[in-house]
Amino acid sequence: MDSIFEELVGINSERAFNFFLASIRETAVAERFKDDEMFYVASILAHYSQTSRCDTTSMPCMADLSEVFDNFILQTTRLTDSGILEFGGSQVLLFAGFFRDQMHRRHNVKWYDQVGQSLYEKASQHSKNLQKRELFDRLSEGFPVWTMVCSNLHRTLRENRLLLKTN
Repeated sequence: MDSIFEELVGINSERAFNFFLASIRETAVAERFKDDEMFYVASILAHYSQTSRCDTTSMPCMADLSEVFDNFILQTTRLTDSGILEFGGSQVLLFAGFFRDQMHRRHNVKWYDQVGQSLYEKASQHSKNLQKRELFDRLSEGFPVWTMVCSNLHRTLRENRLLLKTN
């Protein structure tokens, strides 16, 4: 599927990642983020820009914050899997961040900022990998800032959509 998509659109995973990384660096020029945080957020945006909701090879993107609520807030079992918690945090970052303008009409996105913080904090606590623990901890602390960076990035891309270059 990736090769067909790449052939039709001329975009592969590396180009999508580089596009989002460069865009984040331009948007967040005043912020002092570590490189691994920028790489991580760019990888989330690049991944979901190329992942179908119907993808069966990996965990597909949720539809919106309502689905995040159903799967991570109403969950009756205690979540302790770092990977699942990270997935939940990435979904909140995508929807409450990049799609913030659309989501705020139906959801309290500021409350979801706290949900995302909590998910990354728990992912940090349950991760066995020290680097991931540190990354998730920083993402948790700066989550509201990251959602605003993603929101501003989306707004900028939407406003300048006719100026985007493919090469």
